[in-house]
Order: sequence, then C-alpha cells, then structure tokens
Amino acid sequence: MEMARQRAQLSEESIRTKSGVIAQKLGQLEEFQASRNLLFFLSLPKEVQTDEMIQMALDLGKRVYVPLVDADRRRLNISELPGLDIEFEEKRFGIREPGAPHLKMASPRDLDFVLVPGLAFDRQGGRIGYGAGYYDKFLKEVQDHVFRVGVAFDFQALDAIPQTDLDVPVQKILTENSLITC
Repeated sequence: MEMARQRAQLSEESIRTKSGVIAQKLGQLEEFQASRNLLFFLSLPKEVQTDEMIQMALDLGKRVYVPLVDADRRRLNISELPGLDIEFEEKRFGIREPGAPHLKMASPRDLDFVLVPGLAFDRQGGRIGYGAGYYDKFLKEVQDHVFRVGVAFDFQALDAIPQTDLDVPVQKILTENSLITC
C-alpha cells in the first residue's frame, strides 16, 4: 500500500519531530485531559512514536494500558503499564509488550480513552489498519463512552477510505499538521 511505502521512507529524525508535535497536540486535547484510564499502543519504528505520550500520561497520574496480541484467539488483551523503565519483550508482529513480571491484566471496560494506530484514516473516522482486524474487534468491546483518537502522519489522513460494517471509526485524528474532528 502507498501509505506503508511513504511511511517507510521517513527518517528517524522526521518521525521523532512529527511525533513530538502530535504528542503536544494530544496533551492539549480536552478528552485526553479528562481521561483517567488510557490505552496506548507501543509503536513500531515507522509509526507515530507513542513513548513521549505515554510518559506524559504517566506524569499526569493517569493509568496507562497497552495491548497484548493474542494471536491464537485473534484478539487484543490489555495490561496496565507501570512505566517505560521496565523490561519489554518483542512479540508477534515485532510489537513490544511488557515483560511477564510486569503484566497486570485489565478489562477493556476499565478504559475511557483509546489511542488507535492505523495505516490510513479518513475525515469520517474511517481507518485502515494492518489487515488482521485486532483493533476493530477490540474497539467493539469497549464501552460507548470511550473516546477513540487516531494518530497518523499528515499524508496518512485521506478524504475517504473504504469501510465495512466491521470497522469501528475514531472520533478524532491527530497529525503533525491537523486535528480532525470526525
């Protein structure tokens, strides 16, 4: 896909700079400020980097959770994250997860905010993920009041993308250049 190709061409410095701007915008977001229990994804190298956002939430006294890939059941579980200074393990798809001694399983019902990754988003909140449907299934498990925010680089925000009944939209999208209310 074109989005993956463009993202792969970004330099580390460009990713770090753009991610820092997105983190600042997240910190100013009213829904972020009002939330107490937030799910963040642990980013892959070419995604919007989330460590700064996670640290900001922890510094504000918020409870931070991260997804754990359960490939056998093709779903996401979640664990509370005590901090970024713990030992992580690289798991399926190259995703970092807290090491076993640091796992503290939780329920999606505990959340009030979810930061959502994606290859592309559109202005209606549509999202194209990585093809396995893990996030869409997970987002159907969270309560209706949970606020869903997609983060992406500006070129990943499109006017429209194909969606199905299985897709769960986000309510806002943050890029380095815009805040899109869907």
